[in-house]
Formats: sequence, C-alpha cells, structure tokens
Amino acid sequence: MRRQIAVFVVAVLVLPQFISAQTLTPGSRVRVSYPDGGSRTGSVVALTADTLELRATGSGYSTRLPLVEVSQLEVSRGTQRHPRYAGVGALIGVTVGAVGGFAAGEDDCAKKWVCISRPGGALIGGAILGATGGVIGLIAGAIPSESWERVSVAQRRVSLVTPRESHGQGVGLRLEF
Repeated sequence: MRRQIAVFVVAVLVLPQFISAQTLTPGSRVRVSYPDGGSRTGSVVALTADTLELRATGSGYSTRLPLVEVSQLEVSRGTQRHPRYAGVGALIGVTVGAVGGFAAGEDDCAKKWVCISRPGGALIGGAILGATGGVIGLIAGAIPSESWERVSVAQRRVSLVTPRESHGQGVGLRLEF
C-alpha cells in the first residue's frame, strides 16, 4: 500500500509537467503582453504562484510582474533561419516571369528585326524573375526569426484531497486548470 501511495504522490508531482510541456524556468526567454497592448521581452529570474520576475532584454535590472496583469505569456523556442525561402522565391519568380513573358511576347515575328516570341518571352521572363526571386528569398531566409510558444497564464493547482471525516479512508486528486 505504501508503494502505491508513493507512486501516486510522484505521479501527482510529475504529471503536471508532462501535461504542460510549456515550462518556465529561470533563464527562459519570454515575451509578456499586457491588456493595454504593451509588451516586454526578457529572461525569467523567478516565478511564483502570482508573480513573474523578469530581467528585461538589454537591462541589468529585474522587474516583478503580477500574473493577474499579464494577458499573454510566450516562451522563446529559439531562432532559426529559413533557407527554403530561396526555393519559394525562385518558384514564385519563375511562375510570374513565365506568365508575364508569355503575355508580353509577340505572335508574329516574321517582319520584325527584334522580336521576342511568346515561348521566348516566357523563358526570358522566367529566368530573370526566377533568379531575382531566388536571391530575394535567400536574403529573407538568412535573417533569423524567433519562434514563440504561448504559455497559459492561468494558474494550475494540483492538490491531494483527504476525507474530512475520520470515518473513512481514501485519497483523492484535484486538478484545476
């Protein structure tokens, strides 16, 4: 019986961490939003049941923020680059260039000295705008962007419930989300 209770208590203490994979630990980079539309970014110094202590980015001081005044809380999952944007940009450029070049091309080039036919216009337009789109996509993909994951501001409570009367035995679990 003691073993079962020990397993139950460990499960009660560990289960909320698995249910909520969004953990805030000291040093985590967070973005805090307020009801008035303002926001602040920084690192978590400490977190209690009702207060978040935050060290603002680029500052050496920390600020205590009551959680009731926080409308949204997000934790950073790191920065990443997007090299696939080069391919997307090239594909869009080729498509737009080919359609535009085809539309601008001539049907009859028999009596003209400089004439670009529809297929030639599609080829030239696709090549030029495809290369341009690829370069623009490569530049845009090289700029790192930070991804954020929303964390619930609501307080979670996990508690053990025991019978109030001494007549019975039992243990219960209460989870509030």
